[in-house]
Amino acid sequence: MSTSRERDIPPPRRKSCEACRAAKRRCDLALPTCFRCAQRNLACVYPGLPAPDSIPDMLAFMDETMSAPYCMTDFNFTPTPVLHGYMSTNWSIPGDLIQQNLQLMSAKTKSSLDLSVLLASRFQYAIDTLQEVPRMMVTENRTPWCHPELYKDGMPKVMQVDAYACCALYITKNPINGPLITTHIQSRHQELILSSLPTSPPEVLAHTQALLLYQIMYLFDPTLNSNTAIETLSLSALESAAFFLFSSTHFPPAPQETAPGMAPSTSLTSLLPNTLQSTIQFWKLWVFGESARRTILFTFYFIQIFRLLHGDRDLKCDGKLGILHSWYSSAHLWNAPNALEFAVAWAEREHFIVQNVNFSKVLNEAQPSDVDLFGRMLLVTLLGIDQVQAWFCRRGAIL
Repeated sequence: MSTSRERDIPPPRRKSCEACRAAKRRCDLALPTCFRCAQRNLACVYPGLPAPDSIPDMLAFMDETMSAPYCMTDFNFTPTPVLHGYMSTNWSIPGDLIQQNLQLMSAKTKSSLDLSVLLASRFQYAIDTLQEVPRMMVTENRTPWCHPELYKDGMPKVMQVDAYACCALYITKNPINGPLITTHIQSRHQELILSSLPTSPPEVLAHTQALLLYQIMYLFDPTLNSNTAIETLSLSALESAAFFLFSSTHFPPAPQETAPGMAPSTSLTSLLPNTLQSTIQFWKLWVFGESARRTILFTFYFIQIFRLLHGDRDLKCDGKLGILHSWYSSAHLWNAPNALEFAVAWAEREHFIVQNVNFSKVLNEAQPSDVDLFGRMLLVTLLGIDQVQAWFCRRGAIL
């Protein structure tokens, strides 16, 4: 059995496929086949990953595995000192993370706070934001986990025809058209959760985001939530999609600590390309990667909110939402409207990498303008609305 320390080691970076490595060519790491192998009709095999012809079997296995019911989070609502490092500041971390088998196990704890107090302090901010997500997606082409540039070049069918269109119907729902819209949304949603998982990362990301949008609509509309079996199947499909997206997503490492008075040996700004076209391409890749990272994290965060609001008290958590993850906590990067402003923000603004819900560096060094809506939701859940408002106030801003 592996030790706790071993299990806390982040997953290694994906390596080039065997064909690109043998030819000493750059590999774009795409799944199931990189661009170079696809062009040359070569077998694209990544170290540690199955060959492309085995992916259908792997998907079937994941569908079967994720169909088994299990819980993820056991909340410990006892207030504890802040800045402890992980979400364990206010959530329990009773056991070890077992990532390999996609099973999350921990000892159970009992709530010591009234649920209504917890919801008001920790979750109401996120719930209020979630209520606006369908309208935000339709009117702004964005959510806190979906960058507005992500689908600029076109939406996959699963988003455009299914989830996006259903969000547009959802926000126009009234007593007259309500029954028809409800039937339509339920029909499209059931088709999606019963469909097979795609294999390319862009399609998997769209698939996961579409399921998430449907689940948000179901959370706030009781007329949609009439079938317990479909609800259970939907959560299972959402978890399965997020886990599969996780397997093809890069998570940046936290910057190395530098001794006081010494300049870092390498700068993140050195990673930026030096031509406009390359910068644009870098930005697009970052937009996709960051949307994937946030989608994965928010999926598991949302599932806990969904289960909590539906009265599920048999929840479990390891303090990291069950996954080793990281994402860029930088409103300047996330909100940059084009590649040039992104490059300026990348070079001139400090951006914080949050690993495993560890906001210590953000809380110690960031300014309110560095924290976007995604980060604010997680911070309020971590610290409580009063402490986050106080943090903003001390820095001359309002949450």
